[in-house]
Amino acid sequence: MSRPYGASRDAILNAAEMLIRERGVGAMSVADIIAASETSAGAIYHHFESKQDIVLAIAERALARPIEAAIQETGPVTPAELFRLAARRVAAEAETAPLLLQIWAGAAADERLRNLLRDRAGGLPVGVAAHVEQWCTTHGYGGDSVAVASLLVGLVMGMVIQASLFDDFVADDYVALAVEGLSRLGQG
Repeated sequence: MSRPYGASRDAILNAAEMLIRERGVGAMSVADIIAASETSAGAIYHHFESKQDIVLAIAERALARPIEAAIQETGPVTPAELFRLAARRVAAEAETAPLLLQIWAGAAADERLRNLLRDRAGGLPVGVAAHVEQWCTTHGYGGDSVAVASLLVGLVMGMVIQASLFDDFVADDYVALAVEGLSRLGQG
């Protein structure tokens, strides 16, 4: 029995996400994804060009999800508040940090995946910039809104890495310090 169009794509992404968490990107094959998703090679290649494209779709979903959810939750907010909301989402979604760490490790070993991540996921700061641009203008921050958005994305990524690697990492302290620093934007 075949799955509806969107269901097979979701099944593929969910299965690949599980496999990445369990094995890492390098140890996962398309055959593993087919078996775990209970789909077919045809379904895989209907939705994705390659294993790297599947990993990229998972990375985009995992990295963008906390920031997009924070943006959807609120109207225009300060960069500090946007970071705080995104950080809260990352902390609440315990599976996101280790998943992203596995994807980034896979990208370090796979040049094509690294290039795909850089080229396609690199647009995330531009999307966030659209949200903070009004704040930058209103508060007389002369800096580039894309630079502010890149800082926000970088802070979230730094939190993900540290939370995944260091047992003694205190996310609340990290968030408080980052919010304090971001609150000073446009004040001087």
